[in-house]
Amino acid sequence: MWDLVLNDDQAMIAESVREYLARELPLERLRPNAAPRNVSQTLGGVGELGWLGIGLPQNMGGAGLGLIEEMLVQRECARYLVSPSVLATVLGAHVALQSGNRALTLALAAGRRSAALAIMPTSDPDSDRRLAYAFDWNAGDPLLVCCEEGMGLFDAVSFHQVRPDACLDDSVTMHAGFLPSTKPPHWISSSHAPLAMRAQVLLAASLMGLAEQACELTVEYAKTRKQFGQPIGSFQGVKHRCADMGLRARLGWFQTGLACLKVQAEARDGALQAAAAKLSAAHAAHENARAAIQMHGAIGFQAECDVHWFMKRAHVYDQAAGGMQAQARRVIAEPSPLW
Repeated sequence: MWDLVLNDDQAMIAESVREYLARELPLERLRPNAAPRNVSQTLGGVGELGWLGIGLPQNMGGAGLGLIEEMLVQRECARYLVSPSVLATVLGAHVALQSGNRALTLALAAGRRSAALAIMPTSDPDSDRRLAYAFDWNAGDPLLVCCEEGMGLFDAVSFHQVRPDACLDDSVTMHAGFLPSTKPPHWISSSHAPLAMRAQVLLAASLMGLAEQACELTVEYAKTRKQFGQPIGSFQGVKHRCADMGLRARLGWFQTGLACLKVQAEARDGALQAAAAKLSAAHAAHENARAAIQMHGAIGFQAECDVHWFMKRAHVYDQAAGGMQAQARRVIAEPSPLW
């Protein structure tokens, strides 16, 4: 029996993360003419709070907890559109630990260094380099790359011909450049350690944070926005759309929770459940963000409305470690646990 209900300690961790982010990084910070905030200082505090090493052993600067706690932190970070570098730093610390680099592990876990999430959309077997996009990258940061074969950290000096580029999600910066086609110095193959599955679970949790927040913002809006003298949430069509959003979020979260437990327990169907989690979470994030924009009406297309950010961030996290089509192929290729 797989228990998908959080215990008291896990619920307390999720609540404390949400309270901190709601206070320090509210969504209002992204609106036009919002008061400036020292986001770098706030993200530095994330390292001091121990979020970056929550799943690492205590002798490596971590809290000694597990994938469940990491998943809960990333879910809450996505609700408040925290930089993808937080997720990349968490995974980068695991890569450094598995590859035996103690100094880098301690630096990443403590927040003294950060990693940037990098996506390489195409592969040319005849080329010695690949186009890559890095999000919220600072010069000197290593770049975390996730793919079906494994996960690794490229040194900053490996990132060539770097130039700033426009990103659909303009709440983050994006740099385009080239990375070597060869494996990076810190590389963990999927066949030796389940880090690729861990990345899928944490990305699924991030996507679920987006899906859930889009749903909650829409439900609150439906309670206050009035037409014909009554809240739009009283109309049957709006109720049905909100119910669909809630159902997608709930089903996606249950699949993500199951995948987390399976990967942590090294179950035989861990790869299947992790791919299914990212697939269902990406679908929920895209569909809920789309519905949220539509149900906010004309204001949903305005920069002052927060819901459009969730559609943009969903595209970023969907492409990391393989998009929906890649995850669907993995689900089909994996043997069913029922046979």
